[in-house]
Amino acid sequence: MPNRPFPLVGVTGGIGSGKSAVCRCFKRLGRVVLSADSIARDLTETNPAVRDAIAREFGQEMYGPDGGLRRSELARIVFAHPAKLRVLNSIVHPVVFSALNDALARLPADAGRPYAVVEAALIFESGMDRNLDATVVVAAPEDVRVARVVRRDSLPPADVIARMRAQIPSGESSERGDFVIDNSGAEEDLAVRIKFIDTVLALMFTVGKKARPRLD
Repeated sequence: MPNRPFPLVGVTGGIGSGKSAVCRCFKRLGRVVLSADSIARDLTETNPAVRDAIAREFGQEMYGPDGGLRRSELARIVFAHPAKLRVLNSIVHPVVFSALNDALARLPADAGRPYAVVEAALIFESGMDRNLDATVVVAAPEDVRVARVVRRDSLPPADVIARMRAQIPSGESSERGDFVIDNSGAEEDLAVRIKFIDTVLALMFTVGKKARPRLD
């Protein structure tokens, strides 16, 4: 892919941290946001090669009679067995990166000024951070995160905690991020923090920093 004339900023964080809320704030500031997680959800439903690979590795029963992926069942398997999670990621990550690169290539140059945002849960785990110009880590206390996911997805707390344990520890991701946002409060408070970070990023990327747009 030809070099893009804009930088890329990654937004990541553990389950329940509030990545989507952060990205809503960026969108309100006029930034283009691409969601790797949304793309992955779509591809596991619509991409024949991905569907076939998941069915082959985890069983045909992972797809219901309506053709939809039984996400809760698959999640229980992979978050209980790290090796199976790695298999799933090896199926999904390459096609997600390809789809993201295609989406970036279709963006007009002015859509990414002064930067565009990529939201992904596994930025550090997948190595995506090596090809981003900055990373924003969204953090919140574990009890807050568990309560959010239980409320949002109607999952037992034990299942939520198992998913957390399968992700990079929040402390480690915070150390690796360029910016860390405390998202333990209200979204109104979050918007103020994002506005500040947006101002800093805009300044960073208007002094000539070269973008590195590929995600593989």
